[in-house]
Amino acid sequence: MPRARSSKTSLSSGTQLYLPAGWARQLESRLDPVERLAELEKDRVQAKGDIREILDRLAEKHGATVRDVTVAMRSIDDTLTGLLYDQERMLQHEIEDLSPV
Repeated sequence: MPRARSSKTSLSSGTQLYLPAGWARQLESRLDPVERLAELEKDRVQAKGDIREILDRLAEKHGATVRDVTVAMRSIDDTLTGLLYDQERMLQHEIEDLSPV
């Protein structure tokens, strides 16, 4: 019959842990609202660029005009802004809360 394992894990006396662990370093950088806000904006710009490329390919293939793509991109910009609005405002509030008065 198999033995139950102890819920405690022991480390040998020769084991050395490197702190912070990789996942912890990533978590630390995620805690900074200024960095997170900058990343959000970078990702929004990247998404707009990716969508623009797709729309340009569709326009070229199916004969839509540059103006048609530009109008569609205004809608995309509004959509992305609405999609991320709450997260952006939350980060802005966190930054304001951290700023000295």
